[in-house]
Amino acid sequence: MRGEDGRLHTRRGPRVIVAVVLVVVGLLSFLYISRFLVIRHLHAEIAAITRQEQAALAVQTKLRARLAHGNDPATIEYLARKELGLVKPGEEKVIFIKGN
Repeated sequence: MRGEDGRLHTRRGPRVIVAVVLVVVGLLSFLYISRFLVIRHLHAEIAAITRQEQAALAVQTKLRARLAHGNDPATIEYLARKELGLVKPGEEKVIFIKGN
């Protein structure tokens, strides 16, 4: 198709616009999908850390209970007798030996 000045004109305008729109849509799609995947990964990490926190809190609760129980004088005496062989003055320690 020739214009008034005699030059040959092609209809590239709509093709260029469509190409630019497709490139922009492609870039936006890439950004959206990549951000979606990052957010999904972060949610998984948060869930894992939350489970670890709950486990740590359970262990902490058990340790606090053990510590509170360990400060009891009767518990201290029991452990001293059992693990350290404590004998009070006037008591005799008896050791049983198994025979064949």
